Amino acid sequence: MAFGNSFATVFGVAESDLRKLGVLNPTLDVDARLFIDPFLLPHSQHAEFNECAFSKYEEHFTHIYNLISLSEEEDDKAWKSALRKFQFSESKGMSGTCLGYSKTSTNGHAFGPKKAAQSLRWAKQVIDLGIKDPEMFSSLSLFEDGIGADLISDMIAAITIECIIKFNHRIIGELNQNIRIPVEEFDLRGHKAMLPRNPFSNHGDPVILLSDDVLKHLPILDDPKQIPNVVEGNENLRDRVNEHIGQVFATKTKKDKEYIKSQAMQNSAAFQAFLDMLKLLERSNYNVYEDPEGLLAWRDIATSTTAINKLQLTVDSSLPRPERINKVVLSIIAQFTQLVENNRLNRVFYVKDKPRKEAFAQLLFYAIASSYCDAADIGMTAEADAGVGPVDFKFNDGADSVLVEIKLSTNSATVTGYEAQLGAYGEAERSAFGHYVVIDVGKLGKKWERLSNLRAGNIEFAKSNFIHLVDGSLKPSASNRKEVLPG
Repeated sequence: MAFGNSFATVFGVAESDLRKLGVLNPTLDVDARLFIDPFLLPHSQHAEFNECAFSKYEEHFTHIYNLISLSEEEDDKAWKSALRKFQFSESKGMSGTCLGYSKTSTNGHAFGPKKAAQSLRWAKQVIDLGIKDPEMFSSLSLFEDGIGADLISDMIAAITIECIIKFNHRIIGELNQNIRIPVEEFDLRGHKAMLPRNPFSNHGDPVILLSDDVLKHLPILDDPKQIPNVVEGNENLRDRVNEHIGQVFATKTKKDKEYIKSQAMQNSAAFQAFLDMLKLLERSNYNVYEDPEGLLAWRDIATSTTAINKLQLTVDSSLPRPERINKVVLSIIAQFTQLVENNRLNRVFYVKDKPRKEAFAQLLFYAIASSYCDAADIGMTAEADAGVGPVDFKFNDGADSVLVEIKLSTNSATVTGYEAQLGAYGEAERSAFGHYVVIDVGKLGKKWERLSNLRAGNIEFAKSNFIHLVDGSLKPSASNRKEVLPG
């Protein structure tokens, strides 16, 4: 089965039905780079989230808040109780949400003693400022390194799993009025759940459906463009933020973010202004239907592209095994290049004329390549770590492989990435052939020239490692082209 399988496709559900119900259509064989945002829980259209989950969340963190307030020093009774409440371990089945930012698509997250203690120390600082709002914990990932939004998301899912199970039971019940989704019993953190099994999970995880209105793609300080517009209509809040933090409206760099965080931790008024701003800003969820980042769109693009543009792949049995694989890979790269340069696939790399992230291009190539291998029934697979990074092509019954790595020209590490491959050349475990594919979506500069020189200067490496340049630039439409008359 090709790569990029959605819940709707696998279980025969109409995507329109999921959208009407306000349910994310997850990709079952790779995690989507989305996370549950605690700020969005009270604004969900679903009672399982705006009442049940938000209530569980508030209850949990109010208890932690009270324990930290009682604590007089680390390791006293109240501190240890708060530490236990903050920790959660990886639990079987919880990766069924198909969300995450990690490089592996199967490993879950855990809040161990170190991260829990780090979080409590931060919380103690905030409480000592005079903050009495337990929702301060929703901003934790913005302040503490190593505690990302995806980890907070997993924590929220663990705390509210009872509510999420209720949501799934209701949604599956509604979907089953038209079709029959097979379910089986799972134990999720001590709660019984009747859910469908994810056929792509290596651990036999269930599929855990989520509301589409509690999901974010990036924390607010990583996507600061929306800050001025949202706060504009609230003069009181804008004045408070300007007074205590100031630079938040011009946030562009990591240095700016660090300054804002340090300012927010100066006193109670500054932190409360920052927290109130977050509560207002974080009311907007990621629109999974417009999907400007292409976090899910690559699935349908790959499906429609390969359905219309067929590719006849054959295996030349007269060649040695690695050369056989390489010939197939070259055909796929040539087809991909043709689709981008001459069949208008280049357009999908942009949103409002600005290039999408590299992960989108990697997922798209992987899905297209996997689909062609699957359709040709040549006993060959394409595999990648969580869909991003190098794609590993190999026959189903052997270890020989050919690697393909996709890079966008906008990536500042395009050349250094190739240098890393050069550095690894000659190591014991490596692919027989390697292909480095650069898609030009702007800012190419001298990168291609430098790549060409690097390859030319390493003759042995060049014999089995190739570079490809794909023109993914936007072309003017026929109506906008200026006709050049012969002079």
